Amino acid sequence: MLTNPDLQIFPGKGMTCVLDPKRAACRLRSEEDGTRRTPDLDDCRPNCVNIARTDRDIEHVHVQIEQLRPLVDDPLAPAFRHAREQHELDRLERIVTAHDATGEPHDDH
Repeated sequence: MLTNPDLQIFPGKGMTCVLDPKRAACRLRSEEDGTRRTPDLDDCRPNCVNIARTDRDIEHVHVQIEQLRPLVDDPLAPAFRHAREQHELDRLERIVTAHDATGEPHDDH
């Protein structure tokens, strides 16, 4: 993928953008010379069709999951925080499950 000159690849945190500007869900930024548009990775949206996840990305998602677990399990957490963090934990676990379902090898946790 990285050797294909037609693809614009932008590694992010827990995802990789394989940019097709026409299909991007995020805001696009233009470089100073105006010849190339790049994704705003801070505005990455989970429903974007440009998202790909490598094993490196899934490793980052596993780290995020482990950071969220204590917050979700905190019995003293306000209900709204628990619900918000549980929603995010569920979303991240679905990402890992979907990646695992592809049959692509990666280090298990």
